[in-house]
Amino acid sequence: MLNKGQTALLAGFAALAPLAIDAYLPAMPPLAADLGVHVDQAGQSISVFLFGIAGGQLVSGPLSDRLGRRPVALTGLALFLAAAIVAAVTTSFEVLLAARLVQALGACSAMVTGRAIVRDRLDATESARFFSLLALVGGLAPVLAPLLGAGLVMIGDWRLIFWVMAGFSALLLLGGIIGLPETRSAETAANARAERPFAAYKALLRNPALLGYLIAAMFNSAAFFAYIANSPVVLVGGFGLSPAGFSLLFALNSVALVGASQLNRSWLKTRTPDQMLAISSRNAIVLAGLFLLVAVTGIGGLWALSALFFFLAGSIAPVQANTMGGGLAADPVRAGSAAALFGGTTFAGGAAASWAAGLLYDGTPAGLCVVVALCLIGSSAAIRLIVLRRGAQAEART
Repeated sequence: MLNKGQTALLAGFAALAPLAIDAYLPAMPPLAADLGVHVDQAGQSISVFLFGIAGGQLVSGPLSDRLGRRPVALTGLALFLAAAIVAAVTTSFEVLLAARLVQALGACSAMVTGRAIVRDRLDATESARFFSLLALVGGLAPVLAPLLGAGLVMIGDWRLIFWVMAGFSALLLLGGIIGLPETRSAETAANARAERPFAAYKALLRNPALLGYLIAAMFNSAAFFAYIANSPVVLVGGFGLSPAGFSLLFALNSVALVGASQLNRSWLKTRTPDQMLAISSRNAIVLAGLFLLVAVTGIGGLWALSALFFFLAGSIAPVQANTMGGGLAADPVRAGSAAALFGGTTFAGGAAASWAAGLLYDGTPAGLCVVVALCLIGSSAAIRLIVLRRGAQAEART
């Protein structure tokens, strides 16, 4: 089990990356002016961070299996802290980019080890409930972090945001040193020392039980990333929604994400993750059909699309929590590598779907709606054809 202090620490791990991304957004214009670059160039610092998060997980996951959860997490926090300080004092944009990459590597180390620690201590159902709790952090971050960043820019400058990041990571590092135990099992350690990281990933990808959860999570995340990346263009550019109106809509959708994650946590008291995924699979097909209807007919305009985005946001957290809980239980001795695989594939799927929706944009929401619908269908198919079918076969054998 995890005590309250450890729960708070893992929540902090989950908040590190959203803080580093969302709190930083209001600082882009003053940062660009101060460092002598165009605001479009300043956006590269976000891309570098996302690249580091996606790729770094594939390294930190196997390392946590081989070296242990505690040293990888603490090293990641120390890297994040050092990079935040460098970013706060630099006068070079190139140095800032390098610092952001190191920040990302530190954040993903804490994030991946946090997921592995949950799996080390909890079974599949309890893991899914815990991941639903962590989704509260993910849901509130897009709302609160930009407000924090804007406030810091108003009372200081963009560098103050990095000093706050440094302070937060320092608190997590201190908390980790004091209260983070080593949870990796002896079996996991022995297995990691006996096989190379690529061999671990190969074994995981050959595991049908894990693969179903992984594909479902990837498509589900891709639908949400496509919405996140392209909704400003569609809603503000296409429908003429004001920036304030868009921010309000975004905040309401975060409420849906948080609320659904907590409902999922409550329902898991009497249901298994697979039973919850069966419900999500059915809902995904209904939602996909409605997105395709809007894509073809444009019925309902802005209000219909806003309602669909609300329900899309609410559908994400339960699938992510339940696939993570079930997937990490499929191969407990490779929990770190499995957690990294979930992180890497969901970011990759999100990037691909966002790119595709952007290419299909023609001034209407049709392209985004089609991409989201196809992703929802893909997630539902993975749940129905792999996850639930294997579960039924396992029950039949017993």
